[in-house]
Amino acid sequence: MKIRTLYMAMLFISPAGLALSAGENNKNIDLTHVISDYRISLTSLPLDYSLLEKKQRPGVMLQRFNLNSQTWSPQGVVSPERWQNGVDIYIPDSAREKNALVVINNGSNNNGSGTPVAPTNFNEEELSRIAIATRTVVISVSNVPNQVLSYQGVTTPLGEDNSVAYSWKLFIGDTHKYQDASLHIPMAASVSQAFRLAKKELTQQNINKFIVTGASKRGWAAWLTALSDPDVGAVVPFAMDLLNTQKSLEHMYQSYGKNWPVAFYPYYNQGIDQQIGTDKFARLMRLEDPLTYLNTDMGDRLKIDKYIINASGDDFYVPDNSHFYYGLLPGSKSLRVVPNSTHNGILSVAEQSLITFVNRFQEKQKLPEITENVQSRGDGKKELVVNFSEKPVAILQWTARNPAARDFRYACDIKYNSVPVSLAIGDNTLSISLTTPDSGWQATYIEATFTDGYVATTQVYITPDEKYPETAPPSIDASCQTLPGRGLSPTPVKQ
Repeated sequence: MKIRTLYMAMLFISPAGLALSAGENNKNIDLTHVISDYRISLTSLPLDYSLLEKKQRPGVMLQRFNLNSQTWSPQGVVSPERWQNGVDIYIPDSAREKNALVVINNGSNNNGSGTPVAPTNFNEEELSRIAIATRTVVISVSNVPNQVLSYQGVTTPLGEDNSVAYSWKLFIGDTHKYQDASLHIPMAASVSQAFRLAKKELTQQNINKFIVTGASKRGWAAWLTALSDPDVGAVVPFAMDLLNTQKSLEHMYQSYGKNWPVAFYPYYNQGIDQQIGTDKFARLMRLEDPLTYLNTDMGDRLKIDKYIINASGDDFYVPDNSHFYYGLLPGSKSLRVVPNSTHNGILSVAEQSLITFVNRFQEKQKLPEITENVQSRGDGKKELVVNFSEKPVAILQWTARNPAARDFRYACDIKYNSVPVSLAIGDNTLSISLTTPDSGWQATYIEATFTDGYVATTQVYITPDEKYPETAPPSIDASCQTLPGRGLSPTPVKQ
């Protein structure tokens, strides 16, 4: 407790410097509190923002703000230290009160040439349509992360995954000195700072709870914001299929024949792949992995409504990663696996997914619950039994086969095909066979569409599930390559 008190005191002295001095016994600090403590430290400071413009769009009033959300430079090694985020607030006609949707958006203040880059994950037209269709205030927080960033000793400024990966390298290099170095910390904090701005500017709408969404690393930031900020009422992460991170990464490594997908290169380039089996990486995951918060005093935060949207052909993740975390998540939850989608292509369903989820949340309508289990039949074969809490209006079985590898990346020309499935009359249960192909691997899942257009799926089941390939998958072009495995721990140095 003394260490925790000291830690909090230092936060209030310097929001940018979370690490304790080298003389402190900071091994005992609970890293699951780092982000929330940092957020709290920022609330002691005046909010620094300005209105840029107001404009009326059809059905929506748009207000644009510049938010200087924080100064962040662990040990002074990162510049610029001031984070500038765009905060755009879309207020629809007859907006509902209390709840708002916060979209964590990309974009750049400075792409290295001095020219800002507008956000592309969610554009003005999409955000306006979501606001109108849900009668919900929509808030876009852009330039998350602040980028590009210059790191001491690195010649090229870094953005996106390159910046995240290098921040992880800093942490792993000295877990005490750089325990605040993960880029996800200020990413989550910038979202919480946008909450503060929204509450001040939206008194008429009485906004006090937020649904948070984002894609990829911004989906990761959405999870960490939800865990660290009690103002979050629901989370909708896109393309962040990596909870239970260490086990999921190990599974990915094995799935590619002890290799890595080429999309993993920013982390591979910083040697993160060779740290996955180490205590230092496990320590980083105490802060980073949302599932590690489950058995802490922040574990109840995982009970909020969750709509997890993953890509069937993701460039980073393998389609059955969810088996390492989805069943462990408490509370209301729903999964959607988007067929024939890449990591970035998943945003093609973002507008429709968010509209149906937000409308259910606003109307306090339960998410459809899908119960699934695999059963063995008398002939030794397996079947997937699925039960729905509400009756779907359409059900599809999606299946993809790869005769040569346990690789289902869309970039590798692996396509899912669908067939309609019917429920028995008067029953909300179905069963399908999980067949094992004569060669290679097969991926199967069930997709259900409900009366309001809400889409939910089962997890993806790969057969055979009990074996991994021994070689790297074949590659067909630059986006369908693998990186050679180097083990999950550093190679011991010979004496």
